[in-house]
Amino acid sequence: MQLSKLIIEPRVRNAWAAIDLGFTLARQFWLRGVILYLIVAAPIFLLSRLLTDEAGWITYLCLWWLKPLFERPILFLLSRELFSEKMGVRRTLSHYKQWLLPSIFSVLTIRRLSTNRGMYAPVSLLEQPRSNEYYKRTKVLGYKFSNASTWATVVLYHVESFLAIALLALFAFLFPDHVDMTLSWWAEVSDNNLYWDISSILIMAVVAPFYCASGFMLYICRRIELEGWDIEICFRDWMRNYTPSAEPVSGGSNV
Repeated sequence: MQLSKLIIEPRVRNAWAAIDLGFTLARQFWLRGVILYLIVAAPIFLLSRLLTDEAGWITYLCLWWLKPLFERPILFLLSRELFSEKMGVRRTLSHYKQWLLPSIFSVLTIRRLSTNRGMYAPVSLLEQPRSNEYYKRTKVLGYKFSNASTWATVVLYHVESFLAIALLALFAFLFPDHVDMTLSWWAEVSDNNLYWDISSILIMAVVAPFYCASGFMLYICRRIELEGWDIEICFRDWMRNYTPSAEPVSGGSNV
């Protein structure tokens, strides 16, 4: 990890400034993030649709539960780009062993329902601690930032839901013979489950880069505060620019 290659200013920030910085980072890499999400999620979507055609809610449940898996290539890309390492879609996918395997079982089981999973995902992927060390590490990192991380999860989930319903309404406008958006739709959701699932996976992909980047920046800003990255970089710059005096300083007068 070369701190001199950071693309952000390494200074102490509060939680909301870290989330705002994450959104800025997400906009820069948004398209690559969406493509990566869909590449990983699309096979799961198609398989679940083939196996559960009459029960669309199962497809949605699979898409929702496996979000941490679909978000991993985005997080991997961000973790490299943050230190000026260029990572395109193809190169990120070629490193699948590095983002697919670490702690994946725990992430999809006992850690899945954590409202702070966006902030703690880098711990599982990048640091890969053991179970007891993981909880100690997240306790330290979550201090002061856990509430903001929870709110980011809640708010972005609602944004995702609203956008999915809006996209479904667009489908209803474009294909009125196939999508029923009357009040009875909620009682007969199975009639529209294909369009609902398509709306869900598309909007999940659209929102995912913002969720990953905001959680990642909370993680990074907390590490900057705890480990003094800003102080270390300032000290390195000072040492690089320091020129020792050509003549030694006399300790006293000669007799």
